[in-house]
Amino acid sequence: MNATVEVVACIALTMAGCTSVPTMKERTANLHVSHVHRGGGKLERPDNTLETFKWCWENGSAPECDCRKTKDGVGVMLHDDKLKRTARGISPEMARKSVSRELTWNEIKDVDVGSYLGSQFAHHRIPTIEETFAAMKGHPDYLCFVDEKGAGPEYIAKKAVAAGVQDQVYYTGPSHENIIKWQKILPGGKAMIWLGAWPKNHGATERARADKWFRDAMAKLRAKDFRGIDVCSIHTYYDPKDSADPFVPSTPLLREMIGEFHAHGIRVASIPFQGGETEEVYFKLFDLGMDGFSTDYPSVMFKVIKELKRRD
Repeated sequence: MNATVEVVACIALTMAGCTSVPTMKERTANLHVSHVHRGGGKLERPDNTLETFKWCWENGSAPECDCRKTKDGVGVMLHDDKLKRTARGISPEMARKSVSRELTWNEIKDVDVGSYLGSQFAHHRIPTIEETFAAMKGHPDYLCFVDEKGAGPEYIAKKAVAAGVQDQVYYTGPSHENIIKWQKILPGGKAMIWLGAWPKNHGATERARADKWFRDAMAKLRAKDFRGIDVCSIHTYYDPKDSADPFVPSTPLLREMIGEFHAHGIRVASIPFQGGETEEVYFKLFDLGMDGFSTDYPSVMFKVIKELKRRD
């Protein structure tokens, strides 16, 4: 463990009332909470397809997928409510329709949602929640972070239990209320909350605004004793050319939040929405005390995770 990591670890553990410093092996044991935004990231693999999810699992990571229901109530893994961005070979009229309100499973099940990234992905289709969970069964290390897009915690919990993978599914979203509801529906069920302030740029004004947003968000979580949260994913923005502070939210606040989450036994990940294409940012986040990552650049993250595990 390098000196920076030791210092950060000491800070976090001191806040948690502990005195020992975790070893590198103990820290890298938490890297399994790392996950890929929408399964495939920004442009590397198609969004939310079973082939993409398997690719994540085979690379020792997990997909973050999105679950909504079709007009006729079938749970599907799909980020956008409309097919315009990812579907090919459909009419402009169909591309403009709402999947949740206007399209049935039968209408969308054979749609090509892969070739928007290349003909080699033309066989990719929208998977159902049942197909996704079935692929996880028998593989206890296959985790899935299900970002709820209207399917509802009751529905997701029911499908996870039916497939026998409830210990591998993390209910995911920005709503603490829904996470508390998830815990009532599935006692002991796992959940990840994501927090993002969506800064417009990397300047001091937006950093201050983002810091205030995160402080307010933490106050709301604190008021409910962080109930039901196993993992928090923090949206960060990284610019090494910013001499004042490379991070938004600010580096001191990130350390503060990590320490408080750790004091409650909550692991912390971060998706660098700016700078995520560089290996450097993931090492910096790890040095700050992050337990794992999320990414739009999966191959970069996979490489960093392998290197961190090599060091333990």
